[in-house]
Amino acid sequence: MQLRRQAVTDILVESVRLEEVIDIRHQVLRQGQARSSCYFPEDSFKKTIHFAAKSEDKIIGCASVYKESHPDFTLKQSWRIRGMAVLPDYQGQNIGTQLLETCINHAILQKAAVIWCNARINAVQFYKNAGFKIIGDEFEIENIGPHYLMAKNLGIHIGQSRFVEIAKKLMLSKKHIPIINNKNCS
Repeated sequence: MQLRRQAVTDILVESVRLEEVIDIRHQVLRQGQARSSCYFPEDSFKKTIHFAAKSEDKIIGCASVYKESHPDFTLKQSWRIRGMAVLPDYQGQNIGTQLLETCINHAILQKAAVIWCNARINAVQFYKNAGFKIIGDEFEIENIGPHYLMAKNLGIHIGQSRFVEIAKKLMLSKKHIPIINNKNCS
């Protein structure tokens, strides 16, 4: 049986409300489980942001990112990616990569030193391709399956010119317009 992929040309990645990503989380990440399992405690964090990849106003992928330290990291400026999903018909078209890059760039603008996630086995290569490293041994998340902790070092500080460069890139691509304090730009 051959899978049919929906071809997409124009993808817009933008920040959205939590409710807009729940259906994708449920369909891709929690299929067969209660819809309530798609809500994470971190969704209510003040700095949590949810991104959606859209094609013709249809949400076809999502990811959430927020500040959260991990016990294995001594750095306080750690950000976590969670709920990363792309509808099966749209996978393999760099939509996940666009979502991931948007999450990473958002974390950099928040002065993150490291970004991390719990990666499913079938997503490990995807994260490796983006520069993430496996930290530790495989572990099981109940009712979901085996995972690896993966992280990417973003550097403790970014210079002013790099900050402005990333902010401009995000604004020009219309992926996300970051909130920039006056003290961050000159």
